[in-house]
Formats: sequence, structure tokens, C-alpha cells
Amino acid sequence: MINNKWALVLGLGASLAFSACKKDKTYEVPTSYNFTNVSYSGQTNRLAMLKEMTSYMKSAHHKDTTALDAQKLKDMYANTNNRFDEASLNTNGKDLKSKTYPGMDEKFELYMDSLVAASQHTNKIAANGQPGIGTSGTSTYLYNSKGFEITQLIEKGLGGACFYYQATAVYMGDGKMNVDNETVTDGKGTTMEHHWDEMFGYFGVPTDFPTNTSDVYMWGKYCNSRDGVLGLNQKMMDAIIKGRAAISNKDLDTRDAQIIELRKYWQQIPAATAIHYLNDAKGSIASGDEAKKLHQLSEAYTFIMDLKYGAGGSSITEAQVDGILSGLAGSADPLQANLHTVTETTINGAIDVIAGYISDLEAHKGSL
Repeated sequence: MINNKWALVLGLGASLAFSACKKDKTYEVPTSYNFTNVSYSGQTNRLAMLKEMTSYMKSAHHKDTTALDAQKLKDMYANTNNRFDEASLNTNGKDLKSKTYPGMDEKFELYMDSLVAASQHTNKIAANGQPGIGTSGTSTYLYNSKGFEITQLIEKGLGGACFYYQATAVYMGDGKMNVDNETVTDGKGTTMEHHWDEMFGYFGVPTDFPTNTSDVYMWGKYCNSRDGVLGLNQKMMDAIIKGRAAISNKDLDTRDAQIIELRKYWQQIPAATAIHYLNDAKGSIASGDEAKKLHQLSEAYTFIMDLKYGAGGSSITEAQVDGILSGLAGSADPLQANLHTVTETTINGAIDVIAGYISDLEAHKGSL
């Protein structure tokens, strides 16, 4: 139903266009991220860097493989010494380390050291107190002595501490939004438009998502995975596209409304994905599949950690996140958490607390 501020019009042809009215201003909102002067290559490059880092880390997830090189991982993280196989990544001037949540860069390097230490034990079977390889069916995983798959901690952790943090705290924040929106640079638009485009780049989806779900990565992948229950795909893209159109048409009230929506929806993705993996882990406990359980708990623990990095209107505090992690696995420090000792009782406790804090998840916690 339209009100005195917005009008909904049907566009000619196959697409549906939205026409937004603010005083005497009317503008169309496209159905895909189809705007002029769009550029977010830096974000695309960083997603590609993390993909290649993850491929390298997973090379040690097999029996009797060569131990990983800690310096190589840290060089990839900082993009020094030409460590990427994709040559263009070495020379683009971008990196993951400098974009990581303040104070977490050194911790991620400690996680890399822990992973490398575990990779020296690929000739052993993982057990409580013993790093090594765990096997579930045809899948193999590398665990530390406490059953944590550190590869997940680094990949999904940087998805939160870098991509989620940058998108919701930095690029939707005042420092990137209270900027010039008049001067157009060819290929980049105004400074404000460019910052919004870079925020979109961290979502990891094609411009015609969710019609097209090919090659989605990180938050786009997990948004799509939870879409059947939560319907977040269209909500996220509608808010992203509407916000960009509002910026281009100097409608900052609408832009600000989309920021509120995006932060709420984006927070639901790690929270819902954590609950999903916790539910799966209960099934693995029931079936006696310890290796699969540890893999699922490693994912769940890290997605819970990621809730620390969102910004603006967050419904959960860092202390509350730490409380969930400690209740689940005995410690809010992932290198001290023991996933071998996690039980169905501690899993249910974590699910209930997450769903209690994050809007719209209580009704869906059993279906995720």
C-alpha cells in the first residue's frame, strides 16, 4: 500500500520498477544492481584472496600431507612476497590484514600458527588431546588437539572480522556515508555512491542476485543457504539496491532506512547459520560421527564469533557472544575451546540464547 512518501509503479517490459517520491522527486529503483559508475574491484579481490588462502589451508586436510607454511599464510594475509597463484592478486595493492576488525589481526596470525602446528600431525588420527585427521565418509578434516578445525576459524572468521565488519560498521558507518555526494568520478560515481558499491562488494553475490545464485561466496552463500527458511535473499538485495538508488537521488532518509534494515538482516545470516550447524551437530552426536560433529561445531563456533563484528543497532553484545561460546565449548577463546566435550545439552543452550537475542530466529530455530 503506498503512502505519502512512496509510490509503487509497474515498469514496462519484464522488470518491476519502484518509483520513490520525496517531495517533488521521483526516481526508479531497478530490480538488479544496475547503476552507472559502479566499482568494487577491491572487494572482489579480497574475496578471491580468502578463497585462495582457504584452498591452501585445506591442502593439509588429508592424511600424510606436507605441513603448511606459517609465513606463507601470513604473507597471503598481508599480501606480501607474491604468494598468490593468481598473479593479479599479488600486484593489486589490496590485502585482508589491514581491513580486519581492530585488534584481531594478530589473533588471526596466532590462529595460522595453530593451524600450521596441527598440520604437522597429518599422519595421526585426531582425538581429544591429539591433533590430526578426522574422517567422515569420504570427507577428511584437520583438527587441533581440542577438536577445532582451524581452517574454518580463519576462513569464516575473516568473513566476519573483515567482510561483515567492513560492510556494516565501516561502509555503512558515518565515516563512509557522511561524504561528498555531488562530484561524479567517471567509473566510480560520487564518493558516497562508491562507498555503497564497495559495501555491496563484500556481500559476495552477482549483480542480479537472487535470480542468479552462481558463484556466491561467504555471506552471499550463507544468505542463500538460509533463504528457504528466512527469505533473506530478496530482503538483502532490495535494501541494497534501494539504498544505492536513494544515494544517487540525494534521498538520504531512505538511504538511512536501508542501512537499518541491512544491518538487521545481515546479522541474521551468521546467527542463523550458527544455529543450522548446531542442529546438524546434534545429529552427528546421535549417529556417533565425531569427525562430522567437530567440523559442524567449528563452523558454528566461528559464526557465533562473527556476531561480535557487526555494527549499529546490534541486538547482541560482545560479552553476550563470549558467554554463548563459553557455555557451548568451555571458552570464548577458540584456541582454548574443547569441541570434543560439547554435548547436546550445551548445544541446545547455545541455540536458545542465540535465538533469544537475534530478531526473527526464535520461531525458526528448529528448522534451520
